[in-house]
Amino acid sequence: MTFNLKFSEVLQGSFKPAELNLMMVFQVNCPGCFLQGFPQIISLQTRYQNKLSCFALSTAFEDFELNTAENTRLLLEENILVGETKKAFESRGLKWEVQIPFPVLIDTMINQQEMLRPDYIETVISNHPQFLGVSKPELAEAKKSLQSYFTHYQQCGYTFATNLLRGTPSFILFNQRMEILFQWFGHMDSNSIETKLDEYFVLNSGDKQE
Repeated sequence: MTFNLKFSEVLQGSFKPAELNLMMVFQVNCPGCFLQGFPQIISLQTRYQNKLSCFALSTAFEDFELNTAENTRLLLEENILVGETKKAFESRGLKWEVQIPFPVLIDTMINQQEMLRPDYIETVISNHPQFLGVSKPELAEAKKSLQSYFTHYQQCGYTFATNLLRGTPSFILFNQRMEILFQWFGHMDSNSIETKLDEYFVLNSGDKQE
């Protein structure tokens, strides 16, 4: 499966896939992205250093007045939080003083009309292994299901929608050819993630972890 990534802007750093990459897809109005998501991916970047290239993609599938490129820019430049994220930190007596140490991109936004186009549906179908080898009736039903699914979104981030992500934060581990090696949504135990990464290094570079 290919990581179908399309971004409109790079707010920090530059995007150049390395041998092994981890991207966190987040929304600025997503408390879990900041309370758990960013600390986890930053910890992984610190642990693996130049063996793992980390990126963050700011997207939107809801609360479009808050999940914007401008609010992402304010986050990076002035550590300003918004919406439910701000409330979550204030209720815990916390401050966001984190300097995100890797590139941050902005997802390309598409509208419902674009998502319902047959060629877009075909793009989604062709990119997901669960649709491979199915019968014509099953494929037709899958297309109807996707059309019904996309009617729930007046607009959405292209990367979020095309990869059928479940929510934020979502994490995608991919190689230089943009092939998805592993992905998860929400919280996952750090030990389990490190085990997956260590397995990759053993299989691909023989670099066993102690």
